[in-house]
Amino acid sequence: MREKTSWIAVLTTLVIWSYYFSVFWINALNGRIDGVELRTLFIICMGLSVVIMLSLTIAVAVMARQSLDAAPDERERQIEARADSIGFKLLEVLVPIVLIGGLLNLDVIRGAFPADPVGSTAILFANGFLMTMVVTELVRESVKIVLFRMAA
Repeated sequence: MREKTSWIAVLTTLVIWSYYFSVFWINALNGRIDGVELRTLFIICMGLSVVIMLSLTIAVAVMARQSLDAAPDERERQIEARADSIGFKLLEVLVPIVLIGGLLNLDVIRGAFPADPVGSTAILFANGFLMTMVVTELVRESVKIVLFRMAA
């Protein structure tokens, strides 16, 4: 069941957040950042993610006749711990890269958005960190899938 929920998380995240970030980066690279439009898109994507993941997880659990709140066995705990460790290490690498990369390019960012340089910079940083979190979670869930497959 836990491998299935990882598949649900990976596929849902790939579809929904790839769309979100493609819209965001296309607009940002074209010099258009609309905070209200972006917030609306974020809320829609977040809501869709939650609804789809919960619905599919519940449906899979019902079809498999498995309990969603069953305690993980030792193998599952080890897989979770290894995936968490890899995810945290990746996060420790990506966060400074995003932060330093953004700081080194502050003048370029401000120059690209003269109408609202501070707001646009904040939105770019926030979305950079959001993208870092999404990538980290995708890697973490993918590692779990691989480890479950290797253990099977």
